[in-house]
Amino acid sequence: MRGHGEGTITKRSDGRWMAQASVGRNPETGKLKRITKYFKTRKEAAAWLAQVSHEKATGSFVEPARVTLGEWLARWLDVYVKPSVRDTTYQNYEILTRVHIIPGLGDKPIQKLLPGDLQAFYNAKMEGGRADGKDGGLSPRMVRYLHFLLGAALKQAMKEGLVIRNVAEATSPPRQSKKEIQYLTTEEIQRFLQVAQQSPYFVALITELGTGLRRGELLGLKWEDVDLKRGVITVRRQLVRAKGGPVFHEPKTDAGVRTVTIPEEVLCELKAHKARQAEIKLQFGQAYEDSGLVFCQGFGQLIEPRGFTRHFDRLLVKAGIRHVSFHSLRHTHATELLRLGINLKTIQGRLGHSNFNVTANFYAHVANELEQEAAEKINEVLKCSKIAVINVNAVNLKS
Repeated sequence: MRGHGEGTITKRSDGRWMAQASVGRNPETGKLKRITKYFKTRKEAAAWLAQVSHEKATGSFVEPARVTLGEWLARWLDVYVKPSVRDTTYQNYEILTRVHIIPGLGDKPIQKLLPGDLQAFYNAKMEGGRADGKDGGLSPRMVRYLHFLLGAALKQAMKEGLVIRNVAEATSPPRQSKKEIQYLTTEEIQRFLQVAQQSPYFVALITELGTGLRRGELLGLKWEDVDLKRGVITVRRQLVRAKGGPVFHEPKTDAGVRTVTIPEEVLCELKAHKARQAEIKLQFGQAYEDSGLVFCQGFGQLIEPRGFTRHFDRLLVKAGIRHVSFHSLRHTHATELLRLGINLKTIQGRLGHSNFNVTANFYAHVANELEQEAAEKINEVLKCSKIAVINVNAVNLKS
């Protein structure tokens, strides 16, 4: 059977539909060159033939055997990734592809790509793959990210019939060692807050320690999200870095949209902060950029996330505290709650984790510490019970 003059469609004995499209002639033999694909339905086969016909007519058709990995990655990013993910996610994919994958593997014909090519690429990146020219290689986590991108792109290439298998599945990306969770001790929290009181962002920092919000959630917080009467924050958006500057995004998952109860100490600071902000608005009038943000720069402008993190780093140095990431304040919040006996399910809700196992795995280190503490406490109960039994027996003997 023919697919509207665009090639041939034949039903095979196994129930699949085979489509063949003519893509020119062999310059040496003069014979027609055909490409073949198999489909579950005739409709899918006809659609593919129509696509090939259109690409040939517009001059955009490239024979599968001649498609390089670089060409396919560009098409994959543009056609499949860009319409389906956030701008910031697309930008990350595009940068990693352009900076790391294309220089190493881009010229390789996709049909000739072997597992060994990818494995050698991973190994080279581990040994010395930094894009900034500095010594050392990429982290196992970053190499695994590159492996994920290649695997996803080749999976789609297999669906389109460009390759017969996903060679990324036959490789062994580096294992990602379990990263130790960093957090501030109770003593370090107090020392940090004493120094942070002199910071213009003190209220943001104590809010972070009291709520465990992500950095983007904290900087994207608006007064409409804060109910000072009920003492709760509703997380609705994040302020994230993008190529053109910070942008607002909704949380990635449904669990990210949540309501977090504010500790009384933080609530008092937020009320005073709002009053001070109102005075500044009156003082500067139209010069104040009122975007409704809870935490902002002097004239109401957005706080650039990286700049905010650098400010935090300087406060750590001033307080004489070892370097930890800003994200560690989120871990600090959860760790302190665990020490106070708050269950993991409640902590999961405050942090906005979509999966309970994520919370449990993150804070297993604290759970192990608390396990020893639990044993000591139950031991005291048992000792008291034993003493009580001895006393009762002694009374019985006397009587």
